[in-house]
Amino acid sequence: MSIFDRLFEKRNMPGWLNGTDIPSSRSAGVSITQENSTQIAAVYAAVKLYADTIASLPWGAYIKDKGVRRPVNRPRWMDTPQPLNPNITGFELRHRMVSSLMIDGNCYLLVIKADDGTPVEVRVLDPQKVHIERAEDGSPLYKIETGQGSMMLTAENIVHIPLFAYGENDKGLSPVENHRVSLGIAKATSNFAARFYEQGTTLGGVIKVPGDLGQEQLDNLKASFNRRNAGLDNMHRVAVLSGGADFQQMSLKISDMDMISTMAWSTETICRIYGVPLHMLQYPGGNTSYASVELIGLEWLRLGLGPLIARIEMALQRLIPGNTTYIKFSLDGLLRASTSERYASYAVALNNGFLSVNEIRQLEDRSPIDGGDEYWKPLNIGTIGVDTTEQGA
Repeated sequence: MSIFDRLFEKRNMPGWLNGTDIPSSRSAGVSITQENSTQIAAVYAAVKLYADTIASLPWGAYIKDKGVRRPVNRPRWMDTPQPLNPNITGFELRHRMVSSLMIDGNCYLLVIKADDGTPVEVRVLDPQKVHIERAEDGSPLYKIETGQGSMMLTAENIVHIPLFAYGENDKGLSPVENHRVSLGIAKATSNFAARFYEQGTTLGGVIKVPGDLGQEQLDNLKASFNRRNAGLDNMHRVAVLSGGADFQQMSLKISDMDMISTMAWSTETICRIYGVPLHMLQYPGGNTSYASVELIGLEWLRLGLGPLIARIEMALQRLIPGNTTYIKFSLDGLLRASTSERYASYAVALNNGFLSVNEIRQLEDRSPIDGGDEYWKPLNIGTIGVDTTEQGA
C-alpha cells in the first residue's frame, strides 16, 4: 500500500479539527483545546487574519541570474496541490498551512514525488497526529498516526515548518497550549456572560418563606419564580411574592464584576500573543487616528507577516529544484499606495530614467504602447566635469 493510501484511506475529520485525540486540559474552569480555542472570537479573528492575508498573496517561482530575479515555470503543485481533489487550490493550501502554524505551532507537509523526484502532490497533515523522533544518525523521523496504525517517514517526504522552536527541540511551541491560562480566562468570561444573561440579568438570590415546606413545594416555588422572573425576556419585571415570602438579592450586577474590562483585557492579551494590532480585530478605541493606523499596519507587515512569510518561503525552498531557484510571495498588493501616491512615485521614476512608460503601465495592468520602452533622462543632469553638449554628442 502506498504512502498516499495508508495516510488517507479513512476520510475522517482530523483530530485537531474535531477535538478528538487531544487530552483535555482545563484552565480557569474550562477546557481549552486547539479545536475549541477558535470559539474565542479574538483567537478566531487573529488566526483568520493571518491565514486569509498570506493565502491571498500572489506567489511564484523565480531564479536569480547575475543578481537579477526573473520568473520561471512554476511547479504544478503550487496551483493544484492535490490533482485528484480540485477543491484544494493553492489558496487553500496556504490557508491551511498558516492556520496550522497559528493554532498548533507546527505545519507538516506530506510531499508525494514522482519517480524522478519531482513533487507532484503536497498535503497539510494533521499536526496532532505527527510525532518527531530521531534516527541514529540524528536525522528527523516523523511518526504519523493513521487509520491502520502508524508509519514512519523521513524528511524526504515531510516538510516541517515550526512557528517557534528553541534549543534542540524539533517541535514548535503551540500558542494555544502555552497560553492556556490566558485563553481559559477569555473563554470562561464569555461562558459566564452567556449564562448570566440566560439565567437572569439582575435576579439571583434566596427566597425566604416562614415555616417549613416540603420538597415538592420548594421545587414548585423555585420553578414558578424562575419561570416568571429569570431570563432576558423577563428582565426588569416586578416580582410579587405572597404568603410571607421574601426575596433576598445575592448576586452582583455585571457592571460590578467589571466583566467588560475583563473581556477587553482578554482581547488585548490575544492580540499580544499573535502580534496583531488592536484595530485589525475591530477593537473599539484602539489606534483610531488614520496616521497611527497606517504606520501600525506597516509595522505589522514588517514584524508580523514578514517573518512568517520568510519562514514559509525558506521551508518550501526544498520543493524547488536548483540552488538559485526559489519561491517568493509578493507583498506589492499590501504595500500598494493610493492612486495619487502611486502616480507621484511613477513621475519621479519616469523623469529620472528608473522606469519606462511601458514598465509603469505594466504595474497598473495596462497594455504597452508604441515608443514606451524608452528611458528618459533629465537634460540638466550629467556627469560632473563633462560638458552636457559633449555628452549629447
